[in-house]
Amino acid sequence: MISLEHLTTLSAVRRTGSIGGAAAELGFTPSAVSQQVKRLEHGVGAAVLERVGRGVVLTELGRHLVDEGAEILARLEALESGLGRVAGGPVTGSVRLVAFSTAVRGLVAPSLRRLREEAPGLDVTVVEHDPHEAIALVAAGGADAALVHNWGDLPLPFPDHVEVVTLGLDTADVLVPAEHRLAGTAGVTALDLADEDWVCAPEGSVCHGWLTHMFDRHGRRPRIRHWSMEFSSHVGLVAEGVCVSLVPRLGRELLPPTVVALPLTDPVPTRRVLMTWRRSMAPSPAIARVREALAAEAAGRLRDPR
Repeated sequence: MISLEHLTTLSAVRRTGSIGGAAAELGFTPSAVSQQVKRLEHGVGAAVLERVGRGVVLTELGRHLVDEGAEILARLEALESGLGRVAGGPVTGSVRLVAFSTAVRGLVAPSLRRLREEAPGLDVTVVEHDPHEAIALVAAGGADAALVHNWGDLPLPFPDHVEVVTLGLDTADVLVPAEHRLAGTAGVTALDLADEDWVCAPEGSVCHGWLTHMFDRHGRRPRIRHWSMEFSSHVGLVAEGVCVSLVPRLGRELLPPTVVALPLTDPVPTRRVLMTWRRSMAPSPAIARVREALAAEAAGRLRDPR
């Protein structure tokens, strides 16, 4: 017999690429994961993992087990997710939530305070990741739900087996030094900033995609001289007069007097904040309660998406 627990463990090994990664994701020790893999191999009569250098990869049999078992695990997840709804009572359980940095500060942190008071039996664990990584984690089962964002008309790659809901719209401003030539204006366009030095998130990030797209519309490219994932670092660089930056309002720290935020037009940099989870988790009262808390917080901090 193939144990569902062993199948779940093997899926985690494939997803994370290592015994240690699977252990961290599942809350086991590496030794416990190794023992489960050995029991699975004993049950099927052949190896499901093979070592490659310092890591491991699935054998053909291992890949077959994970691929064919995915639907079984999804149905089991849906079955377990709905237990609390059918049984009723206080919402309990655990939710692994992935979110981008400004959402952690602007939405997740105050929502966790609300949930701690209103649903003490609910345990929410938060991990910070860029939207593309967050979607991949949810899709593969490495997380239960995620907060992600996309700028303007740039789409995000949502798989068919996840559900998505929009929580609201966020806007970004251009941050310039207080002594900048445009600091006293009511607003600026991308062309006004075409010759400026910029700090931006790394290539491949959603924020980098939007900044370059914004200039592409005018046939220009931003002159990105500095790279940083942390908006706090952006603010620090702007404060010293080194560059300018595009920083969203959600989760933005209080700006120092040496930095001025200017509204940007043509185009207005607006991003959609979304929550996503696997369709098999839809019946879960825990997911629904987390979504309610985040939506309530978003209602006071974000614009209505309509």
